[in-house]
Amino acid sequence: MPQACARCQATTRQPVIVAIEHGASVGGRTVYACPGKCADSFPKQCGPFDGGLPTRYVPISQRR
Repeated sequence: MPQACARCQATTRQPVIVAIEHGASVGGRTVYACPGKCADSFPKQCGPFDGGLPTRYVPISQRR
């Protein structure tokens, strides 16, 4: 199914998913881009369970 590219607004028949937006009160949406330069220009999205805790996290037992 053709989709509009989020970067250049052109319609593409080979869309690449570059992000999934979430909303607190409404459903999210999928963001598509053209394969190649447009898709590569979006930052890599992390999953909600990737990476673990934030880097600033310090366990209470280690705080002074």
